Amino acid sequence: MASSPSFFFFFLLLLTPSLASPPPPPSSTLIQTTCSLTSNYDFCVAALRSDPRSLRAKDVKSLSAIALRIAVAKAKTTAAYAASLAKNATEAAASRSAFGTCAEKYKNAGEALRWALGSLAQENYDYACVHIGAAQEYASTCGRLFFRRNPGMAFPAAMAKREDELQRLCGTAFDIISQLG
Repeated sequence: MASSPSFFFFFLLLLTPSLASPPPPPSSTLIQTTCSLTSNYDFCVAALRSDPRSLRAKDVKSLSAIALRIAVAKAKTTAAYAASLAKNATEAAASRSAFGTCAEKYKNAGEALRWALGSLAQENYDYACVHIGAAQEYASTCGRLFFRRNPGMAFPAAMAKREDELQRLCGTAFDIISQLG
């Protein structure tokens, strides 16, 4: 029977680490719970899961910052895309000018989203939402300007898709931040 207590002690040592540290929470539970309170659950989940940091997020505020960073990245790539269209436009000068203005508007949208990140960090959620609204307005201005400067000319589908994606990302960030305050 002397081996019984030592076996018990060995078994207890094996179990102790698993008893001492709770199992990690399912990584997607926070994302799913947070996204269930947004206007577009599927888009929210897909957007957040596209960034590996979201799986390590500890709270809704962290997910808000991630959603904003995703939107900032989209604004930046769209500004670069519009700038390349302006540079390579074979259409009328009005198209080049419209795309150049679009590039500036998307740069402004990115800046507004960075301001939203700053407001979020300071827990000033109302201002964060105001900045997100400004970013959405900058993005929507692009399409309107294109149509005014190029009557009868179609707004490129790739630009329209990028605008829609940024609008949806901003809407998702807004919905998540709204859960904070």
